[in-house]
Amino acid sequence: MNGKKWLKKLFGSILASNYPKDKLEIIFVDNGSIDESVEFVKSMFTNDARLKIIQNTENLGWSPANNQGMKVAKGEIIACISNDMEVDPQWIEEIVKVMTSDKSIGIVQCNSLSMWDRKTPDSGMNYLDKFGYAYSYAPQLRSSEVFYAEGMAFAIKRDVIKKIGVLDEYFFMEYDDMDYSWRARLAGYRVFFVLGAKVYHARGGTVGSTYFQRINNAKWYTRNHIVTLIKNYELGNLVKLLPVTLSMENLKILYLLAVKKNQKLAIAASKGLLCVLTDLPVILQKRMGVQKLREVSDRVIMKTMHPFNPWSLRLFLVLQAKGKRLAIAANKPNE
Repeated sequence: MNGKKWLKKLFGSILASNYPKDKLEIIFVDNGSIDESVEFVKSMFTNDARLKIIQNTENLGWSPANNQGMKVAKGEIIACISNDMEVDPQWIEEIVKVMTSDKSIGIVQCNSLSMWDRKTPDSGMNYLDKFGYAYSYAPQLRSSEVFYAEGMAFAIKRDVIKKIGVLDEYFFMEYDDMDYSWRARLAGYRVFFVLGAKVYHARGGTVGSTYFQRINNAKWYTRNHIVTLIKNYELGNLVKLLPVTLSMENLKILYLLAVKKNQKLAIAASKGLLCVLTDLPVILQKRMGVQKLREVSDRVIMKTMHPFNPWSLRLFLVLQAKGKRLAIAANKPNE
């Protein structure tokens, strides 16, 4: 939405990729932009049959917009990418190479670097711990399995969509990519980070870059975190882990109030927790649908999770308050 200033870089780099041009299908979903984004894209692709445009009259959210694109796409591999990106010439080729090498790989995460210096990690190897908190590691020197793929640049096999459906539109944005990756794991697929699939991201180019800059997103982030656990865990683990997560979320709200003196953010997070209560019938219905997909036990899935680390969670909040992003410069956990 309203990302016209990024579109020349994005589409120019896609068209300059090494992948055969006749095998590309480009779908541009515009979420109610008023900055002439659609007109600009049309001018770049005059009479180009590869381009499809879906133009929404309002911002439907990240998940619904991606779903619109997935539903009209015809390819066997569908890559989703945000508008504030630029891609490496080998990007598509590297995605296809990894995804066709192993039937069990259902989703891949691209190697995202800062658009500003093209070397600082933006998003690399992403994990959740058993309480649903996220950790991001600077890339290793090889492709490797991760827990989830971050949504600003990832790819999905059509077989995955056929089996588990599209993104959950209830989420609007935040945690939708984590939930989708977890759901794919329940159905027997793996998620991989692809080192060679380089993209360059102006993080926050379309929305605020940090948790503290997106007050309304804090509500969704908190709500969707809890909903992801409710949907995807077996009942026994949910009963054990959800109360602990709720306690930590309440402590986070107290931290935002007492230490950060950020009343607006604390209220937004509190509203997220309240939404879980008010929407519980809908959430439980979603849980029933997800659990019907289960082919893999929690015991197996939890082996790919990150060990819980409260110091990393505190550091996340501290860095976000300074407008910075946490990317742990080390090997992935358990190595």
